[in-house]
Amino acid sequence: MSSTTQPAADWHRGRVASWLVSIDHKRIGALYLGCAGVFFVIAGVLTLLIRLQMTRPDASILGSGTYRGVLTMHGTLLVFFVLLPVVTGLATYIVPLMIGARTIALPGSAAVALWLFVFGGAAVTLSAFAGGGASQAGWTGLPPLALSQQGNGVDLWLMGLLLLAISLLLSAANLIATIRGLRMDGMEWSNTPMFAWAVYVWSWLSIVLVPIAALGLLVILLERSFSGSFDFFLDGDTVEPKLIWLFGQSFAYAALVPIFGILAELVAVFAGRAVANARLLGQALVGIGGLTIALVLYHTYSTGVGSKPSVVLLLLAVVATIPSVVALWLLKSTLWTARASLRFTAPLLFAGGAIVLFGIGLLSALVLAIFGNDRGLRGTAFGVAHAHYLLWGTALLAMLGGVVYWWPKVFGRLLGQTLTRWAAILLFIGFNCTFFVQFLLGDQGQARGATSFSADGSTSAYNTISTIGAFVTALGAIFFLLAVLRSRSARRAGNDPWLADTIEWYTTSPPPPHNFDSLPKVTSARPLADLREAIRTRNAI
Repeated sequence: MSSTTQPAADWHRGRVASWLVSIDHKRIGALYLGCAGVFFVIAGVLTLLIRLQMTRPDASILGSGTYRGVLTMHGTLLVFFVLLPVVTGLATYIVPLMIGARTIALPGSAAVALWLFVFGGAAVTLSAFAGGGASQAGWTGLPPLALSQQGNGVDLWLMGLLLLAISLLLSAANLIATIRGLRMDGMEWSNTPMFAWAVYVWSWLSIVLVPIAALGLLVILLERSFSGSFDFFLDGDTVEPKLIWLFGQSFAYAALVPIFGILAELVAVFAGRAVANARLLGQALVGIGGLTIALVLYHTYSTGVGSKPSVVLLLLAVVATIPSVVALWLLKSTLWTARASLRFTAPLLFAGGAIVLFGIGLLSALVLAIFGNDRGLRGTAFGVAHAHYLLWGTALLAMLGGVVYWWPKVFGRLLGQTLTRWAAILLFIGFNCTFFVQFLLGDQGQARGATSFSADGSTSAYNTISTIGAFVTALGAIFFLLAVLRSRSARRAGNDPWLADTIEWYTTSPPPPHNFDSLPKVTSARPLADLREAIRTRNAI
C-alpha cells in the first residue's frame, strides 16, 4: 500500500503566529525587548504613583498597604522583568551575530525560556489582583513579611519569580553553549567582542546565583503552604544570617557585568578606537562578577541581618568596588583620549550618562560604608538613592543606549536621533532630580519606603523636587517611546549605519534567517574597523 506525505501545516506562517512559534534567536530576542517594554511602561506608571503619594505631607493617594505593594511591584518589574529581559533579549539576538554564528546553540530552549519569562511576568503582574493583593515584602522578598502576609497574591508573585528563574537558567546555559561552541573561525577568547565576553561571564554567574535565589523563593513558598516546616528560617523576628544567600540582591547586581559590556561597545564605536586596555577591562568584568559574593556579605550586614562592625562593611565595600572602579576608569580614559573626535550620537549620550550615574553610585556605597552607622543612613532614603544610582539608573541609560545602537540591526530602521538625544538628556536630568535629593532626605532621617513625611524644614521641598524629577524622567521615557513608534516610517538603515566594529554589522539589517552569506577574516576584537583600515590603506597606495 502506498503512502502519501501530508503537507506541513502552514498556520505558523501567519503574521502573528510566525512570531509566537518561532525558534529564530533574532525573533526571540526582539520579543524579549517588546515584552520588557510593556513591563517598563507599567513600572513607570507605578513610579509616578509612588512619587504622587510623597508630594505632600500625609497625602492619602495610596493607603499604606497599597503603597508597599506598589513599591514591591515597581522594584520587581524594573529589576526582574525589565533589566534582566532586556539584557537577555539583546544577548539572544546580538551575541550569535557578534561571534559569527548562524544560529543560537539551542533554538528550542531559547523559545521555552522566552515563554517562561512571559508567563512569569504575567503571574507577577496579576498577583496584584489576587486575594491579599500584591506582595509587600520588597523586590527581594525578604522574610518575615513575605511569610506573614496573608492571601494568594504573594504566592502568585513567588511562582512568577520561580518561572523567571527557570527561564534565566535556560538562557544562561544556551548562551554559554553558543559562545563556547559557535564562535567563527579565528575568533579566539582574546578577540571576542566585549559584550559577548560580558554575557559569557554573566551567564556563568547566573548558573551559580539563580538557583540559590530560586531556592530561597521556593523555601518561602513551602513555608507559606506548610507553616512550621522551616522553623530554622527565622531567628526571632530576623532572618538567619546564614540564609541571606538565598535572596536576590547579588543576582540582580550581577547584571552589571553585561551592562558594562554594552557600555564598552558604545564607547569604542563612538570614540572611534578600542577601549583602553581591553584585556584589563575583560579581567575587571570577571572581577565584578566574582566579587558579587562580597556584595552579598555587604548587604547581609548593612541591612541589619548581621552585626559586624562598620570596619568590616568598609573593607567589603572597598573590595567589591575595586574592579568596578577599574572598569569605570578605563571607559572614562577612552572617552577622554578621544574627546576631540567623539561622535555625540544618542547612544554615546546614554553611555556617558550611565557612566556618571555609576560613579555617583560607587561614591555613595563608600559613604554608606564609612558613615552609615554614625549618621544613621541605613534603612533610610539614602540607601534607596544608592541602589538606584548603582544599579537601576546605570542599567536604564546603558540599556536604552544599547537599544538605540542595535535597533537598526534588529528592525532595519534608525530611531530618530533628535528624539532619542532629548530622551537621553531628560532621563539623565530627571533621574538626578528624583534621586539625588533622596541622599539628602536620608541624611535627614526619612525612612526607606516611608508613606508620609513631616512638613517641617526642607523635607517637603526635597520630596517635591523628587516628584518633579520623576515626571521629567517620564517625559524622557515618552520621547523614547515616540521615537520607537515613529521608527516604522523612519528611513531604512544600511548594513552598518554607525561605522561599527563587530561582526553583526557585516550582514544585512535585519539579518537573513541564516544570519550571514559570508564572513570577514577576524584579526582582532574590532574586525570591521580593521577591514575599513585595510581598504583605506589599499586605496591610498
